Amino acid sequence: MKLLIQEFVVCADQGLILAILSFVEQEKNPAAPTIDMTTDFDRLKNPLERYGKGQTDNQSVQTKIYFDNLHLSPLKIHVSFSMHGAKASEQLLAEYPIVDFILQILNVAEVQDVILKLNFYERKKDRFTMEKLSQEIGQHYLNQFLKQIHVVVLGLDVLGNPFGVVRGVAQGVESFFYEPYKGAMEGPVEFLEGIATGTKYLVGSVVGGAAGALSKVTQATSKGLATLTLDHHYQNARIQRKEIQSQTTPEIVASGKNAVKDIVQGVKGVVNKPVKGAKHSGAKGFVKGLGKGFLGLVGRPASGIVDLTSTSFKLIKKVATDEQIVHRIRNPRHIGRDGLVRPSIAHETLGNYIFDQFDQDQHTEHEGYIAHIDSSNQPHSLLFATTKLIFYLNLFF
Repeated sequence: MKLLIQEFVVCADQGLILAILSFVEQEKNPAAPTIDMTTDFDRLKNPLERYGKGQTDNQSVQTKIYFDNLHLSPLKIHVSFSMHGAKASEQLLAEYPIVDFILQILNVAEVQDVILKLNFYERKKDRFTMEKLSQEIGQHYLNQFLKQIHVVVLGLDVLGNPFGVVRGVAQGVESFFYEPYKGAMEGPVEFLEGIATGTKYLVGSVVGGAAGALSKVTQATSKGLATLTLDHHYQNARIQRKEIQSQTTPEIVASGKNAVKDIVQGVKGVVNKPVKGAKHSGAKGFVKGLGKGFLGLVGRPASGIVDLTSTSFKLIKKVATDEQIVHRIRNPRHIGRDGLVRPSIAHETLGNYIFDQFDQDQHTEHEGYIAHIDSSNQPHSLLFATTKLIFYLNLFF
């Protein structure tokens, strides 16, 4: 038996991994069943020799399957991982040490498009039970993955993804020699065009690789600065504004506006956070809010400026490598307070998008969109409802 698995892509975040582990854990530890002693009392009536013979017979219950040729093809996996989502539970990760080890490595930065190559599995003219075969296959691919762990480390954004840079430069060098050769097979004019094309790919891969590495390093730095502010609301808003990019506004312009907004919000936070802390917890909350305010005064502007730098390097990379820019066509679907994923409704996605455009000081941290109603067309106005407020909103386009 030969099994061929095509090259594929795996994109996940910490929240998805933990949700899968929690689901598996629930299956492994189901609720304790009710105790019914009727069957046990019935077994007491049978002779003891019957159970002794049954236990010796059970050792050979599993049937061994003969494999003349078992071949599982090599795997080539493109892996991207983000630390977004729910936080890990120490009790849950204690039962999965390999997952805990990987999350500890990836905690410093994200991983984008790292290629893992796992060797093939093959057995010839051998017998296995299904349990032993599944264990051996799992152990084989686990060992192969551990041998590739250096690829994951070298693919971290905080290091600039040097593995991806080397791979890109290698492709540029290959094109530099291959394009002229391909052109020479057709004619002298095509040979010259091949030299131009190969040189373009080589220069683009070198310049784009360097700019992409600097973009990833500055992006990881910006994420670290945002973490130092201790403001989870700002950290979530920073992630959301990166995910929602307008097609009409250039990315560099949006990043510049966000940097200015971060500077303004950082200055406002020095006043607003102590006041909110005092209202919530008195003098202790005032001191805590004052500390967060000063952290935000330094961290938020610094994070915004570094984000702008990262966006600039990313733009240089796109121009150098002639990268195609893909824009989102549909806004993210609205997921209600019950957490259930339902079919996307244009009316709700629009309302959720409008809510995401509000400034942070216009809503609380745990406030969410509920519904809205179109009130009038001239001017365009909405009756808007959130989990905290109901208000009238005028839209100007």
